[in-house]
Amino acid sequence: MRIMGLFVTFSIMSFGLVHYYAVRKAVMKDVYDNQLIMTLKAHQGQFLTTIEKAIEAVDILANDPAFVAWFGSSKEDSVMKALALERLDFFNDELDYPAIFAVNKSTLEYWYKDYSLLDIVSEDDPDDAWFFNSLKGGLKSQLNFDHDNNLNRSMLFVNALIGDTQDPLGVAGIGIDPSFLIHQFEYNKPSKNTRLWLLDQQGKILLSEKLGEVNTSLNSLLDSAVVDELLSGGAEQIIREVSFKGRTCEMASMRVGSTQYLVVMVIPQRDLLAILNVISYNTIWLTVVVLLLTLIVTSLLARNISRPILHLTQLSSDMAHARLNIQVKDKLLRRSDEIGKLATAFDAMQKQLARTIDRLNQANIDLKNERKQLRNINSDLSVAIRKAAENEKLTKAFMANISHEIRTPMNSIMGFAQLLEEDLADQSDLQSYAAIIVKNGTHLLAILNNIIEVAKMDSGLTKPSYTTFSVQEVIKDSLSLFTYKAGSTLTLIDRAQECESDCILYSDIILVKRLLSNLLSNAIKYTPHGSIEVGFHIDGDHVILYVADTGIGIDTTDQDSIFKPFWQVKHARSVNEGAGLGLAITQKMVELLSGRIWVDSAPDKGSIFYVSLPINNHK
Repeated sequence: MRIMGLFVTFSIMSFGLVHYYAVRKAVMKDVYDNQLIMTLKAHQGQFLTTIEKAIEAVDILANDPAFVAWFGSSKEDSVMKALALERLDFFNDELDYPAIFAVNKSTLEYWYKDYSLLDIVSEDDPDDAWFFNSLKGGLKSQLNFDHDNNLNRSMLFVNALIGDTQDPLGVAGIGIDPSFLIHQFEYNKPSKNTRLWLLDQQGKILLSEKLGEVNTSLNSLLDSAVVDELLSGGAEQIIREVSFKGRTCEMASMRVGSTQYLVVMVIPQRDLLAILNVISYNTIWLTVVVLLLTLIVTSLLARNISRPILHLTQLSSDMAHARLNIQVKDKLLRRSDEIGKLATAFDAMQKQLARTIDRLNQANIDLKNERKQLRNINSDLSVAIRKAAENEKLTKAFMANISHEIRTPMNSIMGFAQLLEEDLADQSDLQSYAAIIVKNGTHLLAILNNIIEVAKMDSGLTKPSYTTFSVQEVIKDSLSLFTYKAGSTLTLIDRAQECESDCILYSDIILVKRLLSNLLSNAIKYTPHGSIEVGFHIDGDHVILYVADTGIGIDTTDQDSIFKPFWQVKHARSVNEGAGLGLAITQKMVELLSGRIWVDSAPDKGSIFYVSLPINNHK
């Protein structure tokens, strides 16, 4: 046992040393491979997000059609001017920035919020040099640090060219409070000695927590070779062991979005690798604690306990086989050490086991009573479920009524929009707006009709009206409705006409036509080119209608979900218009006709939808 104890002690000390050096090597590798960039992302995420959001916002303003039309017009356009200034005022109200503005290249007018003409920029005014530099720079988005006389403070401006970068129409801009960005970094930076800069493509410092560094070149702080490597690098890079203010530092940089501006963070190496001291400290203490525990355990195991433990092991085996008549030896019960306690515990366990068996018998009796109570609870639950079903029907009826009330004013809107479209035939811009209203109104009305139809079916208001009709004629009529919609790149094929004999179906002809129309509409929607075939065949006392297309297909994981309401297949090339009710309504119509619907499909292999209907339904 002593030899074993020494061996365990030596092993633990060896493992501790190996663990320390392995962790140290892994940490050093992770620091140089990942941690610098990850630290920059983690601590500058909000900083970068603020600047990138400002760039996105000013790009939206610069690409606004109203500003492009107004600034690009050769004559005064009061309508576009009013619309553009309204958009500028909207941006000022909605976005929380100190300044948002736009400057016209042709008139040199500087427009601000509240429809205000704040200034006329001039090449002779040094404060307006940023505007002419932006026009000459040819970059869509630019940053510059300047003093705003109107706000009486220094600002970080995000500028974007309006129109084409080769021949811009003007400049839009957003001002950011630099103290806010510096406060973000000060609050989140990984150590007190960490420095952060925002640089332009020439290496000029646009933003720094040290105000004296703003608008100075980075060459004044770092070696020129380091600056050249930094500016010529990629979107993310690490420069190791940089000398900065007499310290060995690690430098990480990241570009701001897709621009040429850089966020640079410099961290002293001793701050970055401080975690190694923690690892060393924890490894030493962990080794000491484990050694102490090992010595204690080894001392306990050194005692002569094997024979009593073997006896108790045999006793436990006998108890496991329900031989409860074997007693613990008296000499073990008289011992005052751990073995004696264990023997006493075994004796008590043996007696407790006998009592437990008696309690189990009583528990079986109690379980029977609980089952009876459970049946009563299940009865109450069934009543609650029926009430929930009634509430669901009321909800669906409410949805149907609401949709109907919305559909009535929508019809009025559609009618007036169509009249407006006809009356504005000589005004192409306004006519296109009216056409958009008509198109989207038609789309919304179709969604409302589908919601009403689903609610009616769920509420049991839709009842089939049975009659006798020809399957071939129904397919022919359905195809004729979609000939114009198929276009020149899609072929509709009537396979029903190729059958030698027709099928006379006793069912609801309106519902059958509608479910065929839904399947055809879906096939055309997801088949950009190719063919769509419609046909049928007889299977016993059922007729099986099918609609086959050569479209994008459906993945097997989605085929169980496509018949659910408001569910649509997510596909990169699909056009997900509508509310996802078409196939759900089709399935409900098929169920009303006592039929069944299923699909056979694979991605890029097309789809075949089958509908099985009884030939003599309810006859």
